[in-house]
Amino acid sequence: MAPRFTPLASSAHVRRAVALTAFAVVATTAGAAHARSPYAVAPPPETRPAGTATQDDATSGSTEIVSGGQVASAAERPEDMGDTTEFNLSFGSLISTGNARQIAVTGATTFLLRRSRHQFSAEAAGNYGQAASTIDADLEPTVSNIQGRLRYDIFLSRRWALFTMATARHDPFQGLDLRLNVDPGAAFYILPGAKERLWTEAGYDLQFDLRTPSATLARDENGNLLYDASGNTIQVADDTRITHAVRLFAGYFNKINDAVTFATGLEYLQSVQVARRWRLNWNVALSTLLAKKLALAVTFTTRIDNDPLPRVRKVDTITALNLVYRFF
Repeated sequence: MAPRFTPLASSAHVRRAVALTAFAVVATTAGAAHARSPYAVAPPPETRPAGTATQDDATSGSTEIVSGGQVASAAERPEDMGDTTEFNLSFGSLISTGNARQIAVTGATTFLLRRSRHQFSAEAAGNYGQAASTIDADLEPTVSNIQGRLRYDIFLSRRWALFTMATARHDPFQGLDLRLNVDPGAAFYILPGAKERLWTEAGYDLQFDLRTPSATLARDENGNLLYDASGNTIQVADDTRITHAVRLFAGYFNKINDAVTFATGLEYLQSVQVARRWRLNWNVALSTLLAKKLALAVTFTTRIDNDPLPRVRKVDTITALNLVYRFF
């Protein structure tokens, strides 16, 4: 069945339902490390660069990678930083039967390799859900996306870092067979402390969109295809689009105490080709440890695309309340 673009509200609803009920199981190969979410907006403590899994970041509990340049950052490289290899895995699901029928699965994985001043990280995440609109209706897809990211950092000093990253996303509900972003840039830390950090990033964003065929065709208000006088479908958008943009990012992290952390990040991407073509991503997270290996996290994310495909809404929001468990 081809994805439908009209039930965007249902997609957002199921995203929230998945996030609100998912229990993330996290494992890592580094004995002293914990899980890091793809949604993390703040770098870990100053003994580690960004991408390193830490207890604080584990509690963000999200399986979503923000496209178009991550809402994540490079980090300072203090002299006492050591080499490390880490691997994290998380998984969650939701199943509802009876009058309200739906099923959803979500998961993510992160890999980190750091040697001296050089760091490589890889992340992947996926979300899929089906739901029935009525008791007698069949289950239909309501959310479906796969995301991935590769990132390389080189740390020049305690306050400066250079990075490049590539992000890919497949999301039929946004009309995307593929959205590929390549983002080189530099990061500067205004407050580079372990408990409180304020930093900025600036760079270039190259975005390539490969649209789903059905998303480029004209439809009426009910989602039905429109045809010309010859009986052919009407194409209202190109199959592909390339965007060159400037990327700006600002982030803040505060470890309020040993159990509670707060983090937020704001990313802005402005096309240099078309003024109306800009995107804004904002994330805020509050996390707290409930027990030695159990944490509770609340995250809220807003993604705004000011120039989307026809019949695709400009604003997406994701709210998550997750339990996160670490094995070691």
